Amino acid sequence: MKVSRGFTLIEMLIVITIISIVTTIALVGYKDYGAQLNVRRSANEIALAIREAQANALAVKGYDHDNNSGTPLLFTSWGVYFNKTVSTTQYNIFVDLDGDKNYDSGESVKTINILNGVKILNLAKGLETSETDDSSITRLDIVYQRPNPDTTLKANGATCSGAVISGTCPDLEIILQGVTGTQRTVVVWSTGQVSIE
Repeated sequence: MKVSRGFTLIEMLIVITIISIVTTIALVGYKDYGAQLNVRRSANEIALAIREAQANALAVKGYDHDNNSGTPLLFTSWGVYFNKTVSTTQYNIFVDLDGDKNYDSGESVKTINILNGVKILNLAKGLETSETDDSSITRLDIVYQRPNPDTTLKANGATCSGAVISGTCPDLEIILQGVTGTQRTVVVWSTGQVSIE
């Protein structure tokens, strides 16, 4: 009797088909996972930038706006500025040199780019509270003041309308979207708290 050792052509085709299906599923899932990871990373970077501005204000970090190694300005407010009409892929950390609680030209300390196809989809106020949702916002100014540890949140460069807490918005949202449609929302409260949803 002759014993056959090896694979038949049909067995080989079945194995190749199974490997191809598993590989395709893994590659498609990896692409989606990578896109979700990029959005999550970008949301965390925005939250860290907001925390950096808050820490600089609370630590009374001086700022030498002339870069001449002179005496730095103390008790300056620090903030983060978003303007989706200017760019949906970058934002600024700034020092409020004139004390108007708005970002003005020449106050930028650092411009941060949002990478990997993630963009600012929307800027909003009141999505987390009982306020009327307002998604028509194009500009946000988040400012941490010194010497008092106050937080000012402004939409479109002005104090928000509606119910006001200490002259500021109760909450502002930065909504990010990745290339596959994955979204994350960075929420900033008037108390200074920052959360990611």
